[in-house]
Amino acid sequence: MTPKEIQELLEVPSHQSSTPIKVEEAEFLFNFIQKHRCKATLETGFGFARSASHIMAASTKPHIVIDPYQSNYNYGGLRNIEKLGLREQITLIEKPSHLALPELAQKDQTFDFIFIDGDHRFDGCFVDFFYADLILQEKGYLLFHDTWMQPIQLVINFIRQNRKDYIEIATPLKNFSLWQKTGKDTRGPMDHKGFYTSKSWLKHHVIYWLHNGKNQGLKNAIKSIKKIFSR
Repeated sequence: MTPKEIQELLEVPSHQSSTPIKVEEAEFLFNFIQKHRCKATLETGFGFARSASHIMAASTKPHIVIDPYQSNYNYGGLRNIEKLGLREQITLIEKPSHLALPELAQKDQTFDFIFIDGDHRFDGCFVDFFYADLILQEKGYLLFHDTWMQPIQLVINFIRQNRKDYIEIATPLKNFSLWQKTGKDTRGPMDHKGFYTSKSWLKHHVIYWLHNGKNQGLKNAIKSIKKIFSR
């Protein structure tokens, strides 16, 4: 099944069209999973299953999703998975990730690809990273979504400053942050570097204002200036 075929069948209510990852992000997932032959995959967050469907279609292997809020979507994610004929590939864990991920670690389950797109608060995302690191195989990949948000940026900055056992991999999509685990964490108790940046604070609030501000003329002007400087 191709990304185009998935997109034609996927159903997302119009009033929640901004909820799923974007089509180009889902296509990136599909191509990345295929290229790197990832087989043991997991994600936090499920929604309407756009990411999960592309991951499973690319890997053709079982996939674990952790989402305690699927009932809030009227189980639209599971319905999409059934419609795509992928129901036997997926395991949905309807628990908070801070409870589900430790259980997977206790069972010694490991993964070569983990997509973090669940709790977008700093503490929740950081806990997701902490446990994802424990179950991610060496040479495995970790992908964060919604990197425009300051809480997610702070977790990423922590990895940049403190986790030399990870390397950052550039992607063509600004809302993704991709990492590969290269070895073991060898830090001592005194090995810590600060990771707060004013840039992440400013970026978060500018983007939030662009989405929610009332001065449409000024917003359009800022977006135009941004396009000029990004050429």
